[in-house]
Amino acid sequence: MLNFTKPFLFTLCVLQLHAGNFYNSTNFQGFTGLINTPNAEILSDGKVEFSFSNQVDAFRERNNKDAFTAEQYFVNFGLLPNLEFSGRLSNIEDKHPAGRDFLDRDLSASIKYQIPFYNPYFPKIALGIQDIGGAADRYDAKFIVLSQKYSFVRGSIGYGFSSGHLDGLFGGIEVKATDWCYLMSEYDTQNTRVGLRLNTPKQLFHRVDLSFLANLNVEDEKEDFSFAINLKMKLGDDRDNITKIQQVKGIEKIDVPSTGNTEYEVTTPIVSEDVFKAKMRTFEEKLIAFGFENIDIGMKGTRFYVAYENHVLEHNEIDAMGVILGYMVALDLPFENFELVVKKSDVKIRSVKGSLFLYKAFINNLSKKSAKDFKFSLEMDKYDPSVPEQLFVQNANSSYFKTRLEIAPGLFTLVATEISVLDYIVSLRPYMHWTLYKGIDLGVLADFPVLTSSNMDEDTGVYGYYNKGNQLLSVLLSRSDTFDNFINIASGGVYKEYLAGFDTLTYSNENHTLSFKAGYLNDDNQDVRTRKIYLGTYSYYDYHYDTLLSLTAGKYYDQDTGFDIKFKRFFGDTAITAFYQNTTEQTVGVGIELPLTPKRVANNRYFQIKGKNDFSYNLRTTIKDSSGQNFIRNNIALNPKLEFNANSRFLNRDRLNIYYLQKHILRLRDAYFNYVIQ
Repeated sequence: MLNFTKPFLFTLCVLQLHAGNFYNSTNFQGFTGLINTPNAEILSDGKVEFSFSNQVDAFRERNNKDAFTAEQYFVNFGLLPNLEFSGRLSNIEDKHPAGRDFLDRDLSASIKYQIPFYNPYFPKIALGIQDIGGAADRYDAKFIVLSQKYSFVRGSIGYGFSSGHLDGLFGGIEVKATDWCYLMSEYDTQNTRVGLRLNTPKQLFHRVDLSFLANLNVEDEKEDFSFAINLKMKLGDDRDNITKIQQVKGIEKIDVPSTGNTEYEVTTPIVSEDVFKAKMRTFEEKLIAFGFENIDIGMKGTRFYVAYENHVLEHNEIDAMGVILGYMVALDLPFENFELVVKKSDVKIRSVKGSLFLYKAFINNLSKKSAKDFKFSLEMDKYDPSVPEQLFVQNANSSYFKTRLEIAPGLFTLVATEISVLDYIVSLRPYMHWTLYKGIDLGVLADFPVLTSSNMDEDTGVYGYYNKGNQLLSVLLSRSDTFDNFINIASGGVYKEYLAGFDTLTYSNENHTLSFKAGYLNDDNQDVRTRKIYLGTYSYYDYHYDTLLSLTAGKYYDQDTGFDIKFKRFFGDTAITAFYQNTTEQTVGVGIELPLTPKRVANNRYFQIKGKNDFSYNLRTTIKDSSGQNFIRNNIALNPKLEFNANSRFLNRDRLNIYYLQKHILRLRDAYFNYVIQ
């Protein structure tokens, strides 16, 4: 029977199949695929899938698999429209150690790329690399795979290049019994397997999908039945596709004209002086009540001018712009053009100009034409002081000496070490901040461990030296200045145990950012008495996919020299990063960055409490060197991220540019409906 199975399987795989919508899910090896073999599909752009399986290494430990237990953890990202990136943590242990306690822990990364060509009569094609940078190349493989579907059947066939895993010709079929039930069979270059996948029906959950996979090796009765559980979800909402936008408060979907020739009519009212003054008072009161600070209102040339500082809409500076423009529309202010100036630390950072006339049309008559007209009326540039303002209101609701408490978690982990699968320190990190005067800020950051693994115990743990207990991380006084497109932040005080000084000069123009950081830290009582930091960073923002590509080079905190490359993709206000570092060691990793604070934060005149708007967690693995060594290094390529910095605090997490604003103008409209006309 087994001799018949393989030829029959491959006969089905090479048939010309097409049509049908299939559910795609992560397989037992961390790729989108069948059981252990990949197919040519990829995880949808902007989605993440978390997976767990109990499958023992299906390739390397072929004998006596029933003698081992396994934990396999995967995270899979749809990083780009044709690219998925996955990370894997594998832990395999002997059930009954007798003189030898078998232990296999591995941390690795993988990628799969789908060739961006699709015709229903031709198969999809994907290329993949598995186990990039793994400690011992446990699952190393490179492959090419083709997939084609017809009605309720999808076939895949491919070829792998490896020392053991996916070595040679492989293939499989999937049969779609229902929308939520799939039957699978495959040959994975070593064994023939059958499997079942169950997933939640589309109508059951809106934001998450669950799936369950089970497989059985039909050629090896000693191998235990294995299963996997997957959780798939979106990383951000699609608010940039005009055909998907709905108004809030239950109003039906907006009719979007297909011709783009919709005409709209918005009039600019003519009002008396008394009415004008009343509108200005109301406008000022609305902005103060909402929580904006250091507010200037007036005229600059022929434009209605508003300068403001935003500490209430923490996720994105665009939301604040939408609220201010929304109040202009709601109060029917008699102006045709506007200029908004973004402030931080009462220092003017960026100027946004546009047509208020076209914005009113965009609010009142959403269409492709009104969106396009308003979009191309927008300009963003450095603040220009050469044109004087005629102010009606100056520095209303001052931010000086207001206490801001930012509470965020601290998370330090060691993953897949020779000691355990996971060791951790979870701490509470409060950050107190005051603006003392224009461009003068004081910040205090502390760390209080609240939960640790036994190996991280300060007194008895193997990794206890990582646990410093309660500590003051930094007390820094900062001075920020702007000139042209430059922002300079000079900071001095205490950083960890050191007396320290830092200076960061940032140049930002459109979608290009260049920064230079210098730091000097000194303490005669430390093992490293003096630390000198010299780092240069260039970042390029690509608006097509909301991506940021950064290159940093120089001398890092631990005095290692080299460079690192980071790719960051934004999905709404959540960002996924993939990076490569090369100093004393080479590492690759993946991370997530997201706001851990309400979208709108309460604010009063004297005190504010909030979360962190750019909490990040990274997981990385060292690439094995030419000698075959692979050491865990947690102190390489460390770039001290000061809490008060230009990218996060001043430049909207590197998104304060005209390209980002024009792409996300629908978010301006959302702010109007969500906050102004509640």
